Amino acid sequence: MRMRRKPNHLKTVQVLLCMLLMAPLAFVHPASSEAQAAAASVTVDQANVINPDFLGIGAEYDPFAHMEESLGDGFNDNWWELEKHRLAKLKPDIVRLWYQIDWMEPENDNGDPNVIDWAGMQTDSDKMKAVYEVLDYLKSQNIEVMLIAGLAMTEENQSWLGFPGLPRPELSAPTDLAEWGEWVSATLQHLILAKGYDNINYVMSYNEPNLASFATPTNVSKPNYYRDMYQAIHDRLTSDGIRSEVKLIGPDESGAANWTQYAVQQMNGVLDIYDGHAYGQDYATLPGWLSARLNHVNPTGKPFMITEFAGIASPDSRKTYQYGVSIADLMVSGMRNDASALIYWRFADQRLPEPLDFLDNNAYGLYRWMPISATPNPSYYAFGLFSRYVEAHSEVLSAESPDPDLHVTSVRLPDGNYSVFVVNGSKTEDKNVTIGFTSEINKTVQRHLYSEDFMPSANANRIPADKQWVQVASQLNDELLPANSVAVYTTVPDETQIEIMSADQSVTWGEKIKFKACVLSGIGGVKWSVLGGPDYGTISNGGVYHAPASMPAMRQAIIKATSNVDPDVYSYAVVRFEAAGLTASGEEDEIVLNWLPSAGATGYTVKRSTVSGGPYTAIADGLTGTTYTDTDVNASTRYYYVVSAENAIGEIGNSREAFSSPLSTSMQDDFAGHAVDAGKWTIVNQGLRSTSASALTAAVSDGTLKLSGTTDIATWAGKSLRSIPTFRATPEEPLTVEVDRVSLDGSGTGYRSAVWLYVGPSQYIHFAQSGEYNRWVFNKDGSSDNLVWNDGDRGNHRMKMVHDGSTVKFYIDGVERASTPVAWNTDIKIILTGEACLVGDTVSAEFDNLSVYKGSAP
Repeated sequence: MRMRRKPNHLKTVQVLLCMLLMAPLAFVHPASSEAQAAAASVTVDQANVINPDFLGIGAEYDPFAHMEESLGDGFNDNWWELEKHRLAKLKPDIVRLWYQIDWMEPENDNGDPNVIDWAGMQTDSDKMKAVYEVLDYLKSQNIEVMLIAGLAMTEENQSWLGFPGLPRPELSAPTDLAEWGEWVSATLQHLILAKGYDNINYVMSYNEPNLASFATPTNVSKPNYYRDMYQAIHDRLTSDGIRSEVKLIGPDESGAANWTQYAVQQMNGVLDIYDGHAYGQDYATLPGWLSARLNHVNPTGKPFMITEFAGIASPDSRKTYQYGVSIADLMVSGMRNDASALIYWRFADQRLPEPLDFLDNNAYGLYRWMPISATPNPSYYAFGLFSRYVEAHSEVLSAESPDPDLHVTSVRLPDGNYSVFVVNGSKTEDKNVTIGFTSEINKTVQRHLYSEDFMPSANANRIPADKQWVQVASQLNDELLPANSVAVYTTVPDETQIEIMSADQSVTWGEKIKFKACVLSGIGGVKWSVLGGPDYGTISNGGVYHAPASMPAMRQAIIKATSNVDPDVYSYAVVRFEAAGLTASGEEDEIVLNWLPSAGATGYTVKRSTVSGGPYTAIADGLTGTTYTDTDVNASTRYYYVVSAENAIGEIGNSREAFSSPLSTSMQDDFAGHAVDAGKWTIVNQGLRSTSASALTAAVSDGTLKLSGTTDIATWAGKSLRSIPTFRATPEEPLTVEVDRVSLDGSGTGYRSAVWLYVGPSQYIHFAQSGEYNRWVFNKDGSSDNLVWNDGDRGNHRMKMVHDGSTVKFYIDGVERASTPVAWNTDIKIILTGEACLVGDTVSAEFDNLSVYKGSAP
C-alpha cells in the first residue's frame, strides 16, 4: 500500500524566520488556497532509462580573471574570491574554457612542427599564470574541463599562422595544420601531464566554425579544412601518446545541422563526442533541433552534447525572473530528449582579452561583471537547481505528466539519490502535484522552489529547501506548486548556508555598518572577519564593520561570515569604497542619473565627459540626494558620467562609468551633400545576420545615399548608416520613420535594402525588400522573414513605419500592409542598410528624403 507523507515545514519556518528577521531571502510565494490549485500528476519510471550516462550540466567560464584586460577593468583578488565561492555553490559538472595559442606560443617555437621546443613555449607567461589560477580551483572542486583549443589569434600569431587578407584576421583558421596539431599536443602535455590538470577531459578546436570563426579564404572549403584540422590533431595526439587522455568534440556548429551530418560522415573516426550550439530554441522547439542532429549521431553510438545554449531574450530581459524559467525549460527539454550534456553560455559576464578585447556584458552571464554588481541575475538560481542536483554520469529517467503545463524530467544520481525537475509552465494556474515513482525509493524528499517572488542577493546562495517529505515510499503530494515556477524534488540532503543581510553596500571613509547573518539549514552562529586585514577595515564579533580612513590597494572590502560550527561554511558581503549603482537614462532634452546611497555620505558630485574614460568635469556637487537630471545636453552627443561620494574625511572613489544620449523628437536628411552627415549618422557594419566588416561601401552622391558593393562575408553582412539621435515611441506620440527607397539592385543568392528600428541585437524591426524573393518582409527580434507585401518592383517606393509604443505598422507608398506587436519602445536608433547574403553576392541600395518625427509630420 502506498502511504502519503505529509510535508515537514520545519525548514520553511526556519527560512521564513530568517527572512522576517534578516530580510535577505524572499522566495516565499503569496498565500493561495488549495482549492485554487489544479490537480496534476508526475510519474517517474525508474526502469525506463532515457540516457544511462548523462555527462553533466555546465557553463562557459573562461580563465580571464587575472589577465591584464580584466585587471584593467576593475577585476581583482577580492572579486576572484567571490567567483570561486559561486563556482563552489553551483557545482557545475563541466566548465567550458577558452584557450588561445598566443598565451603559450605567440611565436613559432622552432619552425619544425615535428619537434616541440619547450624553450620556445612560454609556459610561464602572465596569461598562462592566469589560466593556472582558474584550473587550480576547478581541479580542487572536482569540476571537469572542456578546453576550446584556439578561438582567436593576436597579430603575432597571424603573422605566422593566419591566412592573409581576411576581413577579420583575428578569427583566421590556422594555415599550418601540422603546427596546430603540435601546439594542441604541447598544450595537453603541459597542462595534463606536467601540471597535473587531469580534470581536462574534453577538447575541441575553434568555436562555431560554420560562422565567422575559423575563417578561411573563399577558395578553401571550411568543412573539409575543419575535418583536416581535427585529423591533424588526432594524429599528433596519437603519435605523442596522449590521445587517450581526452575526448575530442566537434563540430561545435551553431544553427547548421548539415555540419553535424558532415562530421558523422567524414570525422567519425576522429571524434569521440558530437556537439552543437542551441540558440533561438525553447521547450517546444528544442526536441526538433535535437532530432535533426541525433538522427545522424545516434547510429554512431556516440554522445551528443549541447555545448552552448541560452534562452530567447534581449539583454535586459536576461536579467529578469522569467529568463530563469526559460533556461530551466530548456534544460528539462534537453534532458528529456537525449542531449548528453548541457553547457550554458555563460557562467558570468567576463572581460575578453586581446584580440577581441571587450567586456562581454550582454547579460548572458548568470551574474554580471562583478565590479558592476555582486548581485546575481535570477537565472543564477534557476540554473543552480540543475547544476547542484544533477551530477555527471547520472541516469536520466523517464518522467511524464498528463498535464501539458508541467514540463518534467528526472535523474538518478550515481550515489542512488533522485531529483525530479518540474516547470509549471502555466502563467496563471497553481498546481496540486502528486509525484509517483514506479518503484519504492524510501528516502526523504525536499523541495527547492524558484518562484516569482524570489529576490536575488549578493550572497549568491543556492535556493534552500522550503518543504520536506520524510521517508517517501513511492509517492508524495505537493499541495501547492505556484504558477510560472520551477521546482526540484530531491533526495539529496540540503546543505548549511549563511545569508548576510544587505550584502553589497557602498560606504564613506571611517563609517560604520552593522551586518547581520542567518544560518540556513543548520545550527549555530557566525564569526566575522575582513579579507585582507585592517587595511580594509575591521569588524567586531557583533558584526559592526568600521571602514578605513583611506583607499586601500583594492577599492572594496570583502566581509566574511563563517559558521562557528563548520569552518567550511561561509558567505561573503561586499563593501565598496566607491559610489555604486550609477545608471544614466536618456529622456527628451535631458539625461536622468540615479545611483545607490553610500553609508555616511554627506554629499555627492556628478562628473561628465564626452569621451569614455574621461577626463571628467564636475557638473554638480554638494548633492544630498541620489538622483540628478542633466539638462545641458545635445541630442547628437553621447555623455559619459561618474559620481563620487564624500564625508568630512574626504571623497571616496568614482563610480563605474554610465553613459547615455538624450532622446530626440525628429530627424531629417535629404542627403544633399557630398558625404554622410557625421552629426546625424555613424557608418557601421550591420546586416541582418552579421556585423562583420565587409567590402560593401556607404556614400552620398548625386543627392542620394548609396549602400553597395560585393560582399566577402557570409551570412547577410551589410553596410549601414545608424542614427546618432535616439528616439522613444508612445501611444500619445507615435514615432514615424519614412524614407524614399529609390532603387534596389543586385546579384547572387540574396540582396536587400532595409530600414531598421533598432534597440539592440535582439530588439529590433528590420523592414526590407527582398531582391531574391521579390517581396517586402520584416524581421523582428531575431525572427525569420514575415511577409509584408508581395511585390517585385525594385524602383522608387516610400517606406514608412509607425511605432505607437506597442505596435509597429508597415506602409508602402502610403498603404498599410502589415503590423506586429513589439515589447520595446525607447532608446531606438534608425538604421538604413544595403546587404547581401553570401560571399560574392552584390547589392546596390539607394535611399533619399529620410524623415523621423513624433506625432504629426513636420
